[in-house]
Amino acid sequence: MPVQEQDVARIWAEVIGIPEADVDTNFFDLGGHSLQLMELADRLNQKLDISTDILALMEYPTVAAFTSHWNSVESLADGDR
Repeated sequence: MPVQEQDVARIWAEVIGIPEADVDTNFFDLGGHSLQLMELADRLNQKLDISTDILALMEYPTVAAFTSHWNSVESLADGDR
C-alpha cells in the first residue's frame, strides 16, 4: 500500500518536535539527529505498517525522496506477487 507524503511528514515532525516538516528539507537540516533517526524508523514502521530502516532514511533524507523511494519499492514488490 503506498504511503502518503503528509503521513510521513507528520511522523517526521513528531519525532523532531517541530510543528511541520517541509517535504523537501533534509531530516538533519530540520533539526533531527541520529537517535531520532532510529525513532523515526520505528514510528514509520509501526504507524504506516511498513518495514524500513535507518539506512533507507539516510539514503533518502527528505520526506519527498523517502516517500517516492518507498512507493517505488512497494510497487516493484507488488509486481512480484
